Amino acid sequence: MTSTLQPVRTVSSLPTQVFETLKGAIFEGNFQPGDSLREAHLAQELQVSQVTVRDALVQLERLGLVKRIPNKGTSVTKLSKKDVQDRISVRLTLEEMAFTSAAERMTKADFNELKKRLEKLSALISKDAYFETAHADLEFHRYIWQQSGNQVLFDMLDQLVMPLFVFISIVRRGSNYELKKTVGSHEKLITALKSRDEQAIRETLRQHFENYETDV
Repeated sequence: MTSTLQPVRTVSSLPTQVFETLKGAIFEGNFQPGDSLREAHLAQELQVSQVTVRDALVQLERLGLVKRIPNKGTSVTKLSKKDVQDRISVRLTLEEMAFTSAAERMTKADFNELKKRLEKLSALISKDAYFETAHADLEFHRYIWQQSGNQVLFDMLDQLVMPLFVFISIVRRGSNYELKKTVGSHEKLITALKSRDEQAIRETLRQHFENYETDV
């Protein structure tokens, strides 16, 4: 396991800062699926207490990014091919609910924000920045989930999907996947949302997820 973590120095909540630092390291591929995250080592590297690191790891566990086993330690979540396929199946069902609810509530300002997020995603894709693209892609979807107005649904999707984005990003980078393929798919999602047509939203989402099915 290798990392390039910098000591945490901030006036804000240390556990939150450590959480964001470790989450970023996982998304950027500094920690690979299955890597052990030793509290003492991380505390020394970040120059914080082990309690602070432990609090951050608990937050990461809630998002599904790490797995904590009592008396054994913590490791970055590792997904099998079946795990990925199962998550995609459940995600599709939940995201259909989130998208159809969001479509009824989204305003012109919301769509402008979504367009900005797509522009950021497109810029990262043009640079072949795999992990940054995964994070921007996730934030695109998270914004739509938020507009559903259903916090329980948002939390379920967040925990289910975040490890999936990390895993898919690693697979794509390893296979030199052409990221530009994903731009048009996201544009179609916006068009479907604007139509407020439930059937169109469902069909567009299903087509969108076909990209994931072929990646794993």
